[in-house]
Amino acid sequence: MGIDGIGKGGVPTPPTGIDRTSAPSSSEIGSSGAEFKIGKAAASEAPSTASLDQVRSGTISVSQYLDIKVNEATSHLVPRLSGEQLSFIRESLRAQMSSDPALVDLVKSTTGQLPPRDE
Repeated sequence: MGIDGIGKGGVPTPPTGIDRTSAPSSSEIGSSGAEFKIGKAAASEAPSTASLDQVRSGTISVSQYLDIKVNEATSHLVPRLSGEQLSFIRESLRAQMSSDPALVDLVKSTTGQLPPRDE
């Protein structure tokens, strides 16, 4: 009894009808002729540095900056979730940004300040 061709006495022949010497043509792949295109990101999807500049200049606090970032990160959820669910997610994100050591380090390296602990 052999496993995976071991002990069967030779190299198995490839299945008939398969030619491994050439690449498949577009008709074999099933191309519809449509091109794949990627559009430009909308203005709301582009990263905003204005709020980061404001926190670095002292115009807004780190807490306000984090609130802005949490709102940006969850803005796509507004039409999909209830206000209560959205509030829970935002509060959870803010708590993580103030307590998770990796996120605290990220906030510090980005803003130059530690996020406030007690909120």
